[in-house]
Amino acid sequence: MKLEATGNDFVVVDETGGAPALPEPLRMLLCDRHKGVGADGVLTILPSRDDVHAIVRGRRQSARFRMHITNPDGSVPEMCGNGLRCVARHLAETGRIPVGEEIVVDTDAGARVVTVADDLAAVTIDMGVADFLSPRQFTPSLLRAPFDVDELFGVPATTVSMGNPHLVLEVEALPDLQTSSRLGRQLEFDRARFPERTNIEWVVDSVGKGAGDVDVIVWERGAGLTQACGTGACAVVAALVRAGRRPPGTTTCHLPGGPLSITVSSLDAPIFMRGPVRRAFAGTWS
Repeated sequence: MKLEATGNDFVVVDETGGAPALPEPLRMLLCDRHKGVGADGVLTILPSRDDVHAIVRGRRQSARFRMHITNPDGSVPEMCGNGLRCVARHLAETGRIPVGEEIVVDTDAGARVVTVADDLAAVTIDMGVADFLSPRQFTPSLLRAPFDVDELFGVPATTVSMGNPHLVLEVEALPDLQTSSRLGRQLEFDRARFPERTNIEWVVDSVGKGAGDVDVIVWERGAGLTQACGTGACAVVAALVRAGRRPPGTTTCHLPGGPLSITVSSLDAPIFMRGPVRRAFAGTWS
């Protein structure tokens, strides 16, 4: 299946029935926009691993399904918020999970709770708590907020983990395509600072939009510039709240692919993301 969530597009492969796993070269080929289907990644739906659960409304609920992600370059990220919305939409559309109820899904960043809207057009995810202290993903010199990437930008920067690593850059104006591509690639592979590479978000107060809105562009680790990034939008709002630039509450992140609603009630509480998702087409690979 091909699904997209706020312009983030994915090939979804359903292997819950025990079908053979697609080899990595084929996954990478599927992502190729000229020789394959074209996607920001391949999402494989698998049976959940043993004893993956979350507490939902005071009760322990086990995950039945697991999401695994392969990036276009063959790397495997821990988490993808927009991808999880696509997986949840597919599972609801095929009757494997109910709509309107909180359901646990297993990911490589841990259990996540998803809720599919009754009309299947939107999905809300409990994305977990933002982690500003992740020595595995960031070198110790970066674990303060904000710091200055002075030799590149001279702008406030914050490291945030949403299960996967993010570098949030507060700028006065969003960079152009050429600049964001060059600097995104340079920062992603700065292993001295980011041992596991990193995603990069540029954020600016929205012009002519609501007071609670921000504009964001994203360079995704393993995929490059994309239309949207769910974990990136969560990282942006968490960083702004921590820096005192946004009050706790709901912020609309405007990305090239459309808006995402991000709710940060406090820095020690789970972040909630809501956004649209749709099925583009289904087919078979010959």
